[in-house]
Amino acid sequence: MKWKHFLIGAACGLATGWLVQTFFHNNQLLSSEEVIKKVKDSLKTEGKISGSWIITKPETLERDLITYQVYRGGITKLTDNDEINMEFLADAKTGTILEVEKI
Repeated sequence: MKWKHFLIGAACGLATGWLVQTFFHNNQLLSSEEVIKKVKDSLKTEGKISGSWIITKPETLERDLITYQVYRGGITKLTDNDEINMEFLADAKTGTILEVEKI
């Protein structure tokens, strides 16, 4: 076997492996634990978080003709001795908060 053919085959195998890994990594959803951590980190700047919850099964949300996989959850914060309850929707792929509503 010639070294040239071996190196070409090895390079093709590495490139294919890298493409497959990139494809699966980009289409993978974050776990609900990762998302709640991101949400808590972004909302804790305005006060101390005393409680949180998240539904572990993502749901489908269509907004402005775009379909998202989202996690629904809630946060309880303490600000100036006041307790504020909020519900949120977060993108399951990125953890980005799409909506926050005080209840």
